[in-house]
Amino acid sequence: MNKILFVLFFVYLLSACQGNLMNDSSNDIDLSTQYTAKKYKTNKAAEINTQLGAGYIGNGRYDRALLKLKKAIKQDPDYALAHNYLGILYGRLERPVEARKQFERSLELASDDSSLLNNYAIFLCEDKKYTEAQKLFKKVINNPLYINRANAYQSSGWCALENDNIELSEKMYRKAIEINATMPAALLGLAKINYINKSYEYAWSYFQRYDHQAVPNADALWLGINILRKLAYPNKNLLSSYELQLKSKFPDSDETKLYYQGKQEY
Repeated sequence: MNKILFVLFFVYLLSACQGNLMNDSSNDIDLSTQYTAKKYKTNKAAEINTQLGAGYIGNGRYDRALLKLKKAIKQDPDYALAHNYLGILYGRLERPVEARKQFERSLELASDDSSLLNNYAIFLCEDKKYTEAQKLFKKVINNPLYINRANAYQSSGWCALENDNIELSEKMYRKAIEINATMPAALLGLAKINYINKSYEYAWSYFQRYDHQAVPNADALWLGINILRKLAYPNKNLLSSYELQLKSKFPDSDETKLYYQGKQEY
């Protein structure tokens, strides 16, 4: 259950690097420069290398990202955005001590920037510092000017679910879809919560909404299979379709192994 959900959404200026920063995650790293760059000026070279570094992170080219972001910081040691993105990168590289150092440096330079706070909160949650992470999410959410508040609610919901705090998770996911009713991770999260609570019809309703917005990964397909198994009148053709997708697209996944073992629970 404590598996990071899904898909990252990248917005605004760096649309060229849209995609999955963490393919198995549901949290929303903010790689846009539009919000931050307006407030924190730097020299052109540092700005370009920071944008390139963010793009390489988005494309999974971590070696190139490391080179560009280190170069940007050398060009401007006080550029908060470069430090923040380097924190994201070190997190992906499973170097948590270095990641925390970079995040904290970015916030020393730009303590009121919600995009930077959001990214640090996601890292802290991945590092199982749940209480600390939720405090930062709260600060982000309480900023009415932050344009990605729906994503912050969604990430807070994911973090709470990782910590088995079902009540908080449901509250945050619902806040997210109040702002944007088509957020896949929030819809999938609510499907999971309703499945846990044995409210299978509600779980299926949210899962269907999720399925219309995203391409399911192994985790989502396994959830869909198990929800359908619990329904009084399941769509057997759809169940067969999900089973086939799980086996064919994700043959080596943990979920597929559970399927072949005949497991009946998510």
